[in-house]
Amino acid sequence: MKTPKPRRTRREGLVYGHLERVSRDLLKEHFATVQRYVGKGSGIYALYRKDRLIYVGLASALSGRVRAHLRDRHKETWDQFSIYLTVRDQHIKELESLLLRIAKPESNVQGGKLFGSRDLKSKVQQAIRQQYKQEMAGLFARSSRAAKALPKANKEEKEKVLQLFPEGARVRATNHTKSFRAVIRRDGQIRFDGKLYGSLSAAAKAAIGRSVNGWWFWQVERGKNNWIRLREARRAGIPIYRRK
Repeated sequence: MKTPKPRRTRREGLVYGHLERVSRDLLKEHFATVQRYVGKGSGIYALYRKDRLIYVGLASALSGRVRAHLRDRHKETWDQFSIYLTVRDQHIKELESLLLRIAKPESNVQGGKLFGSRDLKSKVQQAIRQQYKQEMAGLFARSSRAAKALPKANKEEKEKVLQLFPEGARVRATNHTKSFRAVIRRDGQIRFDGKLYGSLSAAAKAAIGRSVNGWWFWQVERGKNNWIRLREARRAGIPIYRRK
């Protein structure tokens, strides 16, 4: 009888999002857009002057920290930056120290691969193009009928859902011994058990038959096999995209 092979455990990448070698002007002219995708995420950043590495640092609020270097003693020394969002921060300080000791870009023939990380550059570019498109439409649009207003609470939640899950997402939940799965659609509605719901809490109530906070109830996969509650994703403020 053959001995069954042990199952390979899935590893989760340390870096789950990055914005690499982009101009400092992005922070000057489109900081709100960058912040929308980076949120309050923690991780490591690097400052460059042309092709030369100038400075490496770590921060718990990356976008704000990098923007601060537009005004401090480093303000005239760099023209590009990179941001790397990390899932956990237990070893970030050690990683930063290691980078400071060995980073020599001119001698690096092969760059390291970022396992499980998604390049955010195209998403930021797409958001800026959409912003320009909306601005142009507003400048030249004729008077239009006002859209039917949603209750403020529902509108705010839907906007937050759309911000965090711009491509939609598959979510799951457990209650005692039962498990549930649902889909957050791109329009912000939640599909559960063949029906559409206008909020996460409404879908959660349909699942277990009583009122419950949907942000606490549902979980989403951030990084391979790393499921977190939606309230954690909301707290971080960083969009989560469907895995390819």
